[in-house]
Amino acid sequence: MKIVTKTLVAALLMGAASVALGQGAFAAGKQASDGTSAAQSADAAKIQALEDQIEGLSDQVQDLKRSQSTQYTDIQNQRGQDVQVSLKNGRPTFNSADGDFSIAIRSLIQYDTAYYSQGHAPAGTDFSSGNNFRRARLGVNGTLFKDWSYEFIYDFGGSATETTGISSAFIQYDGLGPVHVKLGAYAPPESFEDSTSASDLLFLERAQPTDLARGIAGADGRDAATIFAYDDRYFAALSYTGGVVGDAAAFDEQQSVVGRLAYRLLKSADANFAIGADSTYTFKLADVAAGSSSPNTFRLRERPELNEDSSNTRLIDTGAIGASKIWEWGAEATGNWRSLYGQGGYFGYQITRDASTLPDPSFNGWYIQGSWVLTGEAKPYRPERGAYGSPTPASVFSFDHSGIGAWELAARYSDLNLNDNAGIAGVTTPTGGIRGGVQRIWTAGLNWYPNTAIRFVLDYQHTDVSRLDTSGAGIGAKLDAVSLRAQLSL
Repeated sequence: MKIVTKTLVAALLMGAASVALGQGAFAAGKQASDGTSAAQSADAAKIQALEDQIEGLSDQVQDLKRSQSTQYTDIQNQRGQDVQVSLKNGRPTFNSADGDFSIAIRSLIQYDTAYYSQGHAPAGTDFSSGNNFRRARLGVNGTLFKDWSYEFIYDFGGSATETTGISSAFIQYDGLGPVHVKLGAYAPPESFEDSTSASDLLFLERAQPTDLARGIAGADGRDAATIFAYDDRYFAALSYTGGVVGDAAAFDEQQSVVGRLAYRLLKSADANFAIGADSTYTFKLADVAAGSSSPNTFRLRERPELNEDSSNTRLIDTGAIGASKIWEWGAEATGNWRSLYGQGGYFGYQITRDASTLPDPSFNGWYIQGSWVLTGEAKPYRPERGAYGSPTPASVFSFDHSGIGAWELAARYSDLNLNDNAGIAGVTTPTGGIRGGVQRIWTAGLNWYPNTAIRFVLDYQHTDVSRLDTSGAGIGAKLDAVSLRAQLSL
C-alpha cells in the first residue's frame, strides 16, 4: 500500500513539473508569436487539462490515505480482540483483551528425601528413611467475567503420609470491593503459619502446634464456605467447614466454624509487624453410625515435623476421646526488619466430653521461628493471605552473570503438650487423665532460592518426646533427621 501511495505522489510531482514547463513554454511562445487568439486558446486548454489531472491525482492520494487509515484501525481492533499470552516467572497465563477472563497453569512439585537416626523409641517403632513426592500438584486458576475467580488443583503426590486427590477446587466472588466470598474445597484461613503457602514454608513442614490446629477443621481439600476481607493493614475471615474431600464415609459430616483476624501494626519499606488470632469451634462431630445415638470420638496426634516416614508414625497421641465439641484458639505475632524475620504463637485445644462426668481435657502448644536472608533480600508480607512469602532473589543463579540467588538461614523451636492430668511416672493413669505425651522439636535449616521458580530446603531436626504409658512406664523417644527438598513452583 505504501508503494502505491509513493507512486501516485511521484506522478503528482511530475505533473506539477509538467505544468511549470508548460507555463514557461507558453510565456516564451507568447513573446515570439504574433499573439493570435487561436494559439492562446489552445494553450489555455492544455493548462486547464493539466490542472484537472493534478486535482484528480490529489483526490486519489487522499482516498488512499483514508483507506490506509481505515485498514490500520481494523488491524489494531482485531489485535485488541486477540488472547494475550505471557510467561511471567515461567507460568503460562492467558488473558482476554478486555481483561474479563484469564487462566493460568499452576504447578507445585516438592521432592523430599530424608534420613532418620533413632536414639531410642517405643518397641516396634522404626522410622523409615527414603524419598517421596510430598506434593505434586497441577491445575489452573484465573478469572471469569472479571468479578469471579476460580481454582482447581489436583495433587498427584504423597506417600503413606498423604493421599492423592483434590487440593483445592473453588469459585470466588470478588465484586464487593475488599470483601470476597469463596465456596468449594480448599484450606480455609486459620493462622499465620496455616495461611502461608505450601511453596513458601520456612521449613519442610509447618510447626506442629499450627499443623494440629489446622487439622481439626481446616487443611487442604476441606469443604468450606468463607467470607473474607483484606487490605494493606488487615485480614479477616470467617468460614463454615465440613469434611475433607476423600474422607471416610460418614452418616453426617463434621460441622465447624473457623475464624481468623490479623492486623499489620507496622508497615514501612524496611519493616513490618503484625499480630493475629484464630479460633476453631467444632459443634458437630461426624457420625460414624446411623441414628442420633451414634458414638462421636476425636483424636489429637501429631508427627514430627517431617512427613517422609512411610509408616506414618506418631509419637504423641491422645487416643480416641468421646467428644461432643472441640474448641481451639491461637494467638500469633510475626514481623521482619529488612532481611531478618521472626514469628511465633501459642495455641490451646479443649475437648468437651460426650455424656461423661469426667473433666474435659485441654492441651496446648507453642512455637517460635526466625530466619536471616544472607544475601540481603526481605521476605514480603502478602496482604491477600495475611502471611509472609518467600524472598525474591536480587540476582538469579547463573554462571554467565555470576548470580548466586538468595540464601536463607532458619531456626525453629516448637513444643506440643498432649497430656492432661497425666499423673507421675511409675503410677497408673489417674481417672480421666490422658497421657498423650509432650513433643519438643528443634530445627535448623538452610534455604536456597536460585530463582523465583526453584528452591532447595536442607533441614536438620531433633525431636525429643516424653510420654508415659497407662502403667506409668516411660515410652518416650529421641529422633534426629536430616532432610532435603527440591521444589519447583509455577
